[in-house]
Amino acid sequence: MLSSSSGPDEDELRRPHPQESGKEGHCPAELEYLRSMRLTDQIVFSRRCIKPVLSAHVDRNQVVNLPESLFASKQTIELSTCTGAVVKPCDPITLHVPLPYPERTYPEYIFGIVTSQDRLRESAATFSHWMSRSSAKLVAIVSDSRPATRAQLDDLERLFSDRNIDATIINPTIEGLTTSQNHFAIIRDLLRYSDSSTKWIGVLDDDTFFPSFYRLAQELDRYDHTKEQYIGALSEDLRAVKNFGVMAFGGAGVFLSMTTAKTLDNHLEECLAETKSDQGDGIMMDCVYRHTRAKLTHVHGLHQQDMRGDVSGFFESGVQPISLHHWKSWYKHPVDKMSLITKYCGDCFLQRWGFGDDTIFTNGYSIAVYPNGMDGVDLDKTEETWGPTDGGFDHSLGPFRSKMPDGHKLSYLLVNSEALSSTAVRQVYVFKGNSRKKESDQVVELLWNFD
Repeated sequence: MLSSSSGPDEDELRRPHPQESGKEGHCPAELEYLRSMRLTDQIVFSRRCIKPVLSAHVDRNQVVNLPESLFASKQTIELSTCTGAVVKPCDPITLHVPLPYPERTYPEYIFGIVTSQDRLRESAATFSHWMSRSSAKLVAIVSDSRPATRAQLDDLERLFSDRNIDATIINPTIEGLTTSQNHFAIIRDLLRYSDSSTKWIGVLDDDTFFPSFYRLAQELDRYDHTKEQYIGALSEDLRAVKNFGVMAFGGAGVFLSMTTAKTLDNHLEECLAETKSDQGDGIMMDCVYRHTRAKLTHVHGLHQQDMRGDVSGFFESGVQPISLHHWKSWYKHPVDKMSLITKYCGDCFLQRWGFGDDTIFTNGYSIAVYPNGMDGVDLDKTEETWGPTDGGFDHSLGPFRSKMPDGHKLSYLLVNSEALSSTAVRQVYVFKGNSRKKESDQVVELLWNFD
């Protein structure tokens, strides 16, 4: 039986790329991309073509079950030689999905982050997913131990400008502050770089990620930006809330109206001196509660994601996240590739469908196969994959069901997605075979055609 492992182990990470083997061979153009991925030399491959039907009347919370299998006829391919690589007809599937988000720009937003030069470079690609051509502004304070040179700052600004992001990169403007203190003090810099169109200040971590800017703006449009506003989310983990307080946790995104930000700026030095917190979001909480009448407005779609390891239960629960966090540290997922599909069908990201009596497809995240069937699998409950949670997440992500035993759920995780045209997307889902058992990786390619 195949292993139920959903991520590469150390042996798998040491596998040479097929093209490194020195063997000759040419794949059909449609399959050549497989050779650039970290896969076993022999793979089991299948593909399906998806014909989406866009509709304003899709129930995003419903798991529609289709009687057919998601898996088309499988073929074994030797990637080093492309033996067996024949492009077979692509069996179509019709799926009903929500409408794409309306196109708009967001000049009323300015965001701030505090991070190192290296992490800022690493973050450029994911920021471009949601900020590119948005007309929003980004201010980043470089927090390395030595101040960045003007040339280094200019180089970083070009990196973001090349991705059509209006970014200003600066050294700390207040001497002697820690990185955490700068996460609060950046409010002053954000006010300095704001303009008459600015309504909202967002303070983020460098790994705060928004699958769609539209979803964020849609939520904040509900609030009066002319009044004192302090908007964010508690941690999903009640233990973190008990430790740090009822505050907007920074990784989920902290949002202030200009009125609130200006009040905090007037008391900035005082707040830095009087706080008992050593965290930027904690300092901000103290300052908001001591010097404004604003109280935390909790937005459930913003996610701090204080969970480690296997977070498949979160992503496969039917969640509709406005923000994600910790995706390159506490867990590792290509969130920008996962959420590429939002540009084509909006809320279809993480939408779920059932196939046959043993498969659940979570769009942009996974294809989960239950070899023993799905009797007893309650899809209205979150699988406790990063547990045991000991009740700490019940208030935010419950109700829960137990984690599936080994071998009872086989996970094909999304490893790549690519826009092939303005109307076509390719998603690639991979089940990693157990290298110690010499199992082949299994690859499912889904081709979405929005023509």
